[in-house]
This record gives sequence, structure tokens and C-alpha cells, in this order.
Amino acid sequence: MERKVAQTELDVEEYRALVKIAEKRGITIKDALREAALRWTSEESGIDPKDPIFDIALGRRKAQDWGKGTERTSIDHDKVLYGDSS
Repeated sequence: MERKVAQTELDVEEYRALVKIAEKRGITIKDALREAALRWTSEESGIDPKDPIFDIALGRRKAQDWGKGTERTSIDHDKVLYGDSS
């Protein structure tokens, strides 16, 4: 995986707080900064991992069974919209 370097400057108190927390968690400053960047980008993305749309994919609930005869509904729907490509 290709990686890019990102640099920033911290004031002394920010740096001390970072070092203290990183040491407490037993991780490097580099890993602490990477984790902070990942958390920030996740929060700022606007994607809410608690959104019910993710429930089935994340195994928080099972997909609804729409009953017998509905197994091909999405395929039949596509044929109506886009034509029969077979």
C-alpha cells in the first residue's frame, strides 16, 4: 500500500499531551497521529456508522424475507428498466 507523509506543527502543550496519551496507550506518536487523522476523517465524512442502512451488512439485523415469488424481483425490475440483455 502506498503511503504519503503528512507533517504538522504542534505547540509544546499539544505535543506533551500527545506524548502522554500515546505513552499511556503504549503506541508511538506516529500511530497516535495516524489514529487521530483516521478518526477525524471518519467523523467529517458525514457517514454515520449507526445509520440503519448498514445494519444488514454489519450483521446487526437480518435481511427481510419478502416471501415466496420475490426472489427475482430486482432482476425483473432491471429488465423493465433496461431491457432484456439475454
